[in-house]
Amino acid sequence: MDTMPTDNASPFAPPPPPAPAAPPAPPPRRRGGCLTGVVCGCALGVLLFVAGIVAVPLALFYGFAYLAERMPGATQTAGTADYLSCRGEGTNEVLRLTLNGVIAGSAPSEWYTPPDCDAAVLREIEDAIEDDDFRAILLVVDSPGGGVTASDAVYHALGRFKAARPDRKVVVLAGDLLASGAYYLAMQADWIRLRPTTVVGSIGVIIPTLNAADLAQRLGIRDASIASGESKDLLNPLKPIDPRHVAILRGVADAMYARFVGLVAKGRKLPEAEVRALADGRVFSAQDAVNLRLADDIGYEDTLDAKIAELLGCAEEELVIYEPHRSRASFFRGMLSEFPARFRAALLAPEPPRVEYRY
Repeated sequence: MDTMPTDNASPFAPPPPPAPAAPPAPPPRRRGGCLTGVVCGCALGVLLFVAGIVAVPLALFYGFAYLAERMPGATQTAGTADYLSCRGEGTNEVLRLTLNGVIAGSAPSEWYTPPDCDAAVLREIEDAIEDDDFRAILLVVDSPGGGVTASDAVYHALGRFKAARPDRKVVVLAGDLLASGAYYLAMQADWIRLRPTTVVGSIGVIIPTLNAADLAQRLGIRDASIASGESKDLLNPLKPIDPRHVAILRGVADAMYARFVGLVAKGRKLPEAEVRALADGRVFSAQDAVNLRLADDIGYEDTLDAKIAELLGCAEEELVIYEPHRSRASFFRGMLSEFPARFRAALLAPEPPRVEYRY
């Protein structure tokens, strides 16, 4: 007798389903991916932060400058120059100008032109020449001097201002320094006032240079300049000093020196021999300068209006002092636009020897 299977399995039951396939293994992770992302993110954040620091103040600056240029209160005079009343309410108009720092003109080696430089002052004098309402210029100077031509340009412009109207006057008020080229241009002044702490003088000429021929030889550096003549590379710093070059530049310096001495003698009404005795490059204290008649008096600006009125032949109450209304926005626009070219020139084009009236 056959027996039945004891388990519950049926020979007709379907086979069990296959086991699920194992998921594919993930690709191996590249080491450093997370770190790279963090570094890039931090760098981008820093760049955006720096850009914000630069952009926001510039935007605010230009915005305020734009509004300031259009605020009421500015008095329109000759040409396109704006002038703001500094003090006084009279009818005898005086233009107050400020000249600070080295007198450099448009030297290509400068990184930018400072707002109170001689180039700006020169433009303002040129505007004042055409405006018959201005009877005097008060030039506040704090400068060690600078380039011969730049100093002479301001001197000449002040002379043109006086020549355009016979009753015009120029008054100079000195700051810390009234030296060399700054003193040169002050020779157009009808009155020179010094502060008690002003340093005056340095009447003379200098051609600043240096020589590194010995150092270059030790370092194995040789000059490879190609010049059209033996005097084309005057005082080449990589070549030994040539006495012929020194003699050539000495002649130039002597000619500029003679002009300087002559203008001081004319402007200060002194004998030329007396000026030459003082014009050896030395500087003087304010009191010594007045005693030697290189300046007129010592004081401050708060009492200078009386002297200006005396020179103009009017009462002090009849003066009105104007100052140029300069746009700082235009200054920064010019600085940013000129910087690339001047940076390239400073790197690739070393300056030739320059003759300077500078302390």
